[in-house]
Amino acid sequence: MIILTNINKYVYKYDLHVHTSPVSKCGDLSPQEVVDAYAELGFSGVVITNHFSESVLNRKGKDEFLEYYLSDYHTARKYGKDKGLDVFCGLEMRFPENNNDYLVYGIDENDICRAFDYIYTDYETFYKGFKNDKNLIIQAHPFRSSCTLQRQDILDGIEVYNMHPGHNSRVALAAKLAHDNPRLCITGGTDFHHENHQGMCAMCFEEKVSDSFNLTEIIRSGNYIFDIWGNKIIPLKK
Repeated sequence: MIILTNINKYVYKYDLHVHTSPVSKCGDLSPQEVVDAYAELGFSGVVITNHFSESVLNRKGKDEFLEYYLSDYHTARKYGKDKGLDVFCGLEMRFPENNNDYLVYGIDENDICRAFDYIYTDYETFYKGFKNDKNLIIQAHPFRSSCTLQRQDILDGIEVYNMHPGHNSRVALAAKLAHDNPRLCITGGTDFHHENHQGMCAMCFEEKVSDSFNLTEIIRSGNYIFDIWGNKIIPLKK
């Protein structure tokens, strides 16, 4: 267990659950508007985790869909360089079997292309085929009313602090599950969709994140804290 003695050294703030429009139809802000919003708050970076599912596919072929899906990420990343905000790619996947969502970190564009082949399968098939030693597959907001808690042997972690203001993610239940299951990684994020909700939850690190793969290394290390509007939370386990 890492004992955190000086929380003031965790100065690099990242939001690991961010949606942009139009790729996430439920999102309101364009990639540029999202970058501006987070840069103004002094964040170091964000992970674009737009929805990746059959419903987003909307009868597009693979190449067309992937070009469309990655367009928001490319725009945000390019614009972020000018604004001093790092932008990394992630996924929020859903499968036809239910309404569960899964956040995927530690990926690049080739991995996103590979993930396409699992859109019409189920979560267990995806996990067993897609999982490698570089990525993390996290169940998002597992205790929402619309979700079913996934088997923990086919999860790398859970999103404990989902701070979307419009949903009851039952954070206390998620925190207890993570505490009782120390193998699971703990993540958090705003689940940003709407104006004035930006930056509700940050994961804070001692050093800047170099890329999506470095992000998963830091998460695995446990060397981070959460910042929920200035309230510092240290993720302790048994």
